[in-house]
Amino acid sequence: MRTIDLDISWFAILATVCGISLCYVMMNWVALHGVASSLVVVSLSGVALIVLMTLTDKRFVHIDKAGICYRTWVKTRYVHADEIASLELQKLGPLQCLKVVLHNNRRVSFPYWFIDDAELQKAAQVLSVPIVGKGNQVST
Repeated sequence: MRTIDLDISWFAILATVCGISLCYVMMNWVALHGVASSLVVVSLSGVALIVLMTLTDKRFVHIDKAGICYRTWVKTRYVHADEIASLELQKLGPLQCLKVVLHNNRRVSFPYWFIDDAELQKAAQVLSVPIVGKGNQVST
């Protein structure tokens, strides 16, 4: 069985760290030094924990013919292939987010995971679902 393993999006991690740093600078600018330091430590610890869990395969996203298997903090979840209506890749500049649209119109997002166009096409082919693009372009 062909399995597509998504990789961590290092650019999304970098953007998150930059956002945390910007918030820290702005909070220090308005004289919230103690609160800013506490929030930065907690936020950066959370990001470091996410990266560590991903690198040790405690967090993952696998796509195969049966569907999508992913693990968040402590729970492994499954989205069966017959529940998936389409795949969508939303891009905001260099950032991207894979969204899985289900038949009940629910969306499952994977913002900290990287998938390139070839893997996305392969995933759509394995799952037998279309890829819905940004300009309502549909490809199979």
